[in-house]
Amino acid sequence: MGVRFDQLLAMPELKDLKLVAGSNGTYKIVRWVHVVETPDLLKYVQNDELIILTGMGVLNNPPDFVELIEGLIEKNAAGLILNVGKYFESVPDEIKRIGDENEFAIMELPWEISIAEETKIICEEIVKRHMEEMANQDLLMNIIFFNKVSYEDFVKRLSDYSYGSFKSYRIAIVSMEGLQHCEDDQRLAGIKQVFYNSVNSAASDSRHRAISYLVNKSVILLLLNEKERYTNLNIFADMIRENCKNNFPELSFTVSMGNVYSEFSQIKRSYLEAEKAIKAARAEGGADRNVSYSDIGAYKLLTEIENTELLKQYYIDTLGRLEQYDVQNNSDFMEILYTFLQEDGSYIQTASRLFMHRNTLLYKINKIHEILKADLSDPRVRFEINLGFMVKKLLNE
Repeated sequence: MGVRFDQLLAMPELKDLKLVAGSNGTYKIVRWVHVVETPDLLKYVQNDELIILTGMGVLNNPPDFVELIEGLIEKNAAGLILNVGKYFESVPDEIKRIGDENEFAIMELPWEISIAEETKIICEEIVKRHMEEMANQDLLMNIIFFNKVSYEDFVKRLSDYSYGSFKSYRIAIVSMEGLQHCEDDQRLAGIKQVFYNSVNSAASDSRHRAISYLVNKSVILLLLNEKERYTNLNIFADMIRENCKNNFPELSFTVSMGNVYSEFSQIKRSYLEAEKAIKAARAEGGADRNVSYSDIGAYKLLTEIENTELLKQYYIDTLGRLEQYDVQNNSDFMEILYTFLQEDGSYIQTASRLFMHRNTLLYKINKIHEILKADLSDPRVRFEINLGFMVKKLLNE
């Protein structure tokens, strides 16, 4: 939790800060402020810290200055403020170049301006934002899970968030996939916090603050007035995933979206739709993608069925005998049938995809006919069996 760089730069109280490099990095979150003067102090730098430098420790030593900046970037510091006017008249060109190339924001602060006062303003804003984010998490949780928030209370809570009115509501869920079990609770909490910051820094802008909630390995986002804020939701979702990938390149991230509604009372409905969309994406093995509820097809019907025993019985009725035959005879008929259905019953396409002779495929499809006692040339039968495969994937996700 913290405040974005561009939000700090927009504050009248910090008008003396001048951005001189790394303008593409102003989306990053600042969690705290730290003074570092020499490279040997890099070990104390934490993620998302804004570093203040007078220049005293790297004066007349350009390699140390470069080492310091590169070290801050490697440590995922949020950016740098150089106090100019005494040791440095301005940020050196080489340091600016490194900042621009790495989207690492660098600012100048005149020497006559009190560092202590600027630090106080920044820290107070971070604390203020922290309290607001905690309140927003509570607000969103109560809207979605407990239905305890009225529209009037919602408007009052967000009265100072630069929204003139509330025209639309949509829930998006950002899910972190592939995180291995971690017994170190402190490390896990740190990972989740960086993930949460990554989502928020991409989702908010200098005018509007993101309303979000971290739960388990997902961040729930309430998107307000999206037509005024986002020209393209897929680009917006891609930006979120890219930002998360920058911090966790080994993990996958899925962004699911419910439908957009004009009524405040439909926020929970949009949340449930986003949940179903992410279930459908997982069933199809779709990590690292964007998925909308409006695009999940037959999964809309399947995810509405809460009776899992009914779904299991449907799978047994359609594909149970074939799966049992494969287990008993070490055959691959389930895979062949699935590919056959994916290729819309085309023997040529299926044989090519499975690297199988057409006559061999014909023999195996006929065998599948016998086992299932079903006519695979009938489109209705193929649809029912395909639905059986979808049920299997949904139950296994």
